[in-house]
Amino acid sequence: MSTTMPSAPISSLPATVEAINMNPAVAVFNTALGYIASACLNVAVKLRIPDLISQGFTDLGSLALEAGAQREPLFRVLRVLEMNGIVSRDADGTYQLTAAGQLLLRDAAGSLAAAIEWISDPLHLTLYSELRTSVETGETTFDAIYGIPFFDWSSEPENAEEADVFNNAMTSISQMCIPAFLEGYPFGLFQRIVDIGGGHGAVLRSILKQHSQAHGTIAEMSSLIPAAENAIAQDGLSNRCEAVACNFFETVPGGGDLYFMKHIIHDWADDRAIKLLRNIRAVIPENGTLLLAEAVLDETPAPHLGKLLDIEMLAFVGGKERTAEQFRQLLSAAGFALQSVIPTRSPLSLIEAVPC
Repeated sequence: MSTTMPSAPISSLPATVEAINMNPAVAVFNTALGYIASACLNVAVKLRIPDLISQGFTDLGSLALEAGAQREPLFRVLRVLEMNGIVSRDADGTYQLTAAGQLLLRDAAGSLAAAIEWISDPLHLTLYSELRTSVETGETTFDAIYGIPFFDWSSEPENAEEADVFNNAMTSISQMCIPAFLEGYPFGLFQRIVDIGGGHGAVLRSILKQHSQAHGTIAEMSSLIPAAENAIAQDGLSNRCEAVACNFFETVPGGGDLYFMKHIIHDWADDRAIKLLRNIRAVIPENGTLLLAEAVLDETPAPHLGKLLDIEMLAFVGGKERTAEQFRQLLSAAGFALQSVIPTRSPLSLIEAVPC
């Protein structure tokens, strides 16, 4: 049994020389004011500033006019984005997208626009203003503010708009990770793949398109089944893929030789995560494989996206990011043996386990 720690380039946020040598007071202020950069990013995405720049509206006047914004406030927002490497400004005052800014184009391959719209959404600012509640009480911040868990709240009709932003963000993150998953794991070895909590099925559909012998099942909450079925049909996969309603804390579909979950286990505290994993253990064949796509933390102080996502889990759903050893213990409690942790060129590693 071998375990390797993730070392993917995108999964960490390497410190720059400037950051290392930074005046300590500047370091404190940059950390404290991070929410301002996030808010500016949200404005740019909501106003489609990256798309407008790519369409040729590169001067401040035309950008403001097309976006329905005021020139001076927009300039001040763009200045923050320039400082953070999202846009650049030429000597003549025209704007260009950096490599990072290109990722915010709505229709570009690998676009992160939907993910960033969610991550920088005002709902987050509201929630994080009350983060102290979780630190003092251990209670999930969202539950304390809204009185119900996030997934229940997002299922209510009056919150459908926020739910769409969230679900589109999850699809966006999947699209970012898919190429890394496909190159990092031999999905072609399996005949039927069951994607638990797969949303619109972006990962599974991509696997099936690459491996024509495989069949698949997307197991999701009933409200997402129509969208998943539509996506399956659009990809011409209706003869090899199905979407079924599932409450994975009660039961999961049988019949798979590979059970896959992306960013599901991190949503839950250990007791709930073990219950879900045991439900999979109840139906997986003895020669089957469980594959989790998750951030895997190390024990060093090095920057890592997972350490920020861990606070997101604390605030929104009461889950957490885990180390390789914590995953080993979690899997063992549910009847699985961890086989390997496979780093990928994405923020997530692939955690392979087998029944024991």
